[in-house]
Amino acid sequence: MTPTTLLCLSLALLTTTCVGQDQISLNPTRPTIANAATIQDKGVLQVETGYDAYPDNPPGNQQTVDTNLTFAALEKLRLDLTWSAFNHEHDDSGTTNGIGTITLGGKYVLHKEDYHRPAPGVAFQYELELPTASQTDLNNLGQQFTVLINHHYGKQGDLDIIANGSIVQANCQQKCNYGGQQSFAVSYHLQAQTRLYAEVFGQNVSQSNTPPGTYVFTGFYRQVSSFFGFDGGLRFGVSNHSSTYGTTIGLVFGKRMYPESAKN
Repeated sequence: MTPTTLLCLSLALLTTTCVGQDQISLNPTRPTIANAATIQDKGVLQVETGYDAYPDNPPGNQQTVDTNLTFAALEKLRLDLTWSAFNHEHDDSGTTNGIGTITLGGKYVLHKEDYHRPAPGVAFQYELELPTASQTDLNNLGQQFTVLINHHYGKQGDLDIIANGSIVQANCQQKCNYGGQQSFAVSYHLQAQTRLYAEVFGQNVSQSNTPPGTYVFTGFYRQVSSFFGFDGGLRFGVSNHSSTYGTTIGLVFGKRMYPESAKN
């Protein structure tokens, strides 16, 4: 079964059974690079798909269509499966098109956030990248370990401060490259269903959908219902070797896999 076929089946499963379901809490990982130290409700399957493009030199034209499946197996544990359904790279060495690598991992919430307490939420995330791409130039073997921190401020928790830091090991099928990724984001709830984002992030090892460099980002997330939302935004490179600009747009779907009475 191809990744595209699996995505279509997942979306069909999520969208055909939403009517009459209980309300669920989605926790999108997009549009920012920074990720909150929270997960969706226990028992909820979440599917995100998005398009990311960095069309300007340096370092070259890079475009990806990524898909992310997450399942909250426990109240504090989320299991992740991510792949690049399509990956396009063009630089001085040539052009490469194909399916990108698959990433397996998960997130564990060490300390759950409480709006009424000063201590932030803390979580750890691990990702193992497997060399399963359709083109040799797109294959990669590596791993990433991330610490995630966030806290909401204000009477209604409208302002969310998010900080991430990670260690990256990449290209290990040849010789491992080591690097890191740091990100700081601010989210403001313009309405109950709409969030605005601002972010600064940097990395010195290329990720599946982001070239190396330092960037600033502005974007939004709109939750249409408890089962569906969409996001987007623009990134601008501010370091010498980063891509001049980039754009992202995505969709998120959610479905509870067993009755709400079985959550606890």
